[in-house]
Amino acid sequence: REQMREAIEDTGAVFHSEIEAQPELYDGREPDIFGALATLKKEFNLESDGVVHAVFKLRNIHREMMLPGATRWLRALGAHAVLHCPLMSTEAAIAAAALGIPSVALLTTAGPGSCAPSTEEFLGMCGVTVEQVRRIATEYTPNMEAAARVSAEYGVQIPLTEGLAPLGKLALLRHSLVTLITTCEDLQDPMAPELAREYEQEGVRFEAVGALLDQDGSKRAVGHKYKHEEASGDTPPAAAAGQPDGAELMARVRAARAAGRPVVLASMGTVVTGDHEEFGWDGRARGADGQTRGLTGRELCRAAWGGGFGVFG
Repeated sequence: REQMREAIEDTGAVFHSEIEAQPELYDGREPDIFGALATLKKEFNLESDGVVHAVFKLRNIHREMMLPGATRWLRALGAHAVLHCPLMSTEAAIAAAALGIPSVALLTTAGPGSCAPSTEEFLGMCGVTVEQVRRIATEYTPNMEAAARVSAEYGVQIPLTEGLAPLGKLALLRHSLVTLITTCEDLQDPMAPELAREYEQEGVRFEAVGALLDQDGSKRAVGHKYKHEEASGDTPPAAAAGQPDGAELMARVRAARAAGRPVVLASMGTVVTGDHEEFGWDGRARGADGQTRGLTGRELCRAAWGGGFGVFG
C-alpha cells in the first residue's frame, strides 16, 4: 500500500503497489484493511453483515481475485523467495507454492499459540461465536465455490474451516520452509496439544528470532489510514496539524531518560488509530444484527490513556 512506500524505499528496497499489481480485485473497488471488503460486501448484497461475517464469507473470493495479480507479479519479478505475513497475506503463500518458489512466513504475534485466544477474543468482541463462524465459512456457497476453484487452479488445498478447526491453526504454514516469530521462546503463548500435534505432523517449523530491530532514524510505516493517504501518500493528518512527528517524539523520550525521568509507553496499535469503518478511530463494531455498538477507537484509546495518566501521573 502507498502508506508503506517511504519505509520500504528507506531500506533501499523497491516499492511495488499491490493495488496496481492486482487489478482483478482493485479496479473499480475501494481498498481497505481487508482487501476491498466494503465494496465486495455491496456486490454480494452483504451490506448488513458485520466485518467478521463478511470476512469469512468473502475470504476465498478475495483470494481468487488477488492470485492472478500475485502470480503475475512474482513471475515478472523473477522472485527467488517470498517472505509473507501468514495472517494478512495468505495469497502470497498460495502463489509461491503454485509457482514452486520457496516461502518464509513472518508471524509478528506471540507465536502460533497466540492465534487461538486472539481469534476467540476478537470474535467475542464482535458478538460472534466460533461455531457461528464455522457455519458461515462452510455454508456460504460463493465462498465454497471460490475455494474449490482456487484449489483446482493453483494446486493448493484450502480447508473451509481454515483458522477455525483447530482454532487458530494457520493452515498455509505447511507450504513455508520456516515460520519466523518476532518474539523469544519464553514469551510465546503456549500451544494447545491438538494444534501442536497437527503442526508437527505437517512438518511445520517455527523459529523464534526475537524483535527485528532496524537502524536508529529509519522510516517506519504506521497506522492503517487508507482513505486519506492511499491515492497520493500525502503527509498524515496528525503531522499536518502540527503535532510532533516520530523523530521529535523520540528526541523527547531520549531527553527524559537522560534526565532520569521514567518513560511509559501506552501502545494502542495501528488499527484502532486508523480509519476503518468499524475498528478505526471513528469506527464502532457491528454486531450480528447489523447494529453498531461499543466504543469507538477514539473512546477506547482515550480511556486507556486516561487510565495510564491516572496511575502514573
